[in-house]
Amino acid sequence: MYQLSYSSRATQDISEEVISGILTTSRERNKAIGVTGCLVFHKFSFIQIIEGEKNHIKSLFEDIRRDKRHSDVTLLWEGKNNGRNFSDWNMAYFTESKERSGSGEMRNFERNLFLLSELSAGSTSVLNMFWISVRKLISGELI
Repeated sequence: MYQLSYSSRATQDISEEVISGILTTSRERNKAIGVTGCLVFHKFSFIQIIEGEKNHIKSLFEDIRRDKRHSDVTLLWEGKNNGRNFSDWNMAYFTESKERSGSGEMRNFERNLFLLSELSAGSTSVLNMFWISVRKLISGELI
C-alpha cells in the first residue's frame, strides 16, 4: 500500500457544482482503481491523502498536478504503509452561505474536523502530515 498527501489552493471562481463534480468523478475513478483516501476542502484550500497501489497513486497525483481548478499543488509526504487508513472515499466540505454566516455552523465544522484529526492521527508519517495540515488550515496557518 502506498500513501501520498498534498495541499493546494482552489481557483477563486470554483463553485459548489465544480466541487460536487470533483467528488463524483473521484469516487467513480478511484473505486475502479482501488484508491481510497480523504479530501478536505475548506477556505479555498484542498488537503488530500490518497492510498493504493504505488503506480495508481503516482499517476493520479500527476493528473492532480495538471488540474487547472487549483494551483500551488504541494506534496506534503509520500510513502509505504502496511494497510489502508481510509476504507471509503471521503470529503469534508462546508459552504458558509449568508444564511449560515451567524449561526456558528462554520465553527462547529472546524471543531469536528479538528476532533477527527486528533482521533485519527497516528500510524504513518503521511497520515500525520495530512492531519497536521488540516489543523493548520483550520487555525489559519495554512491559507
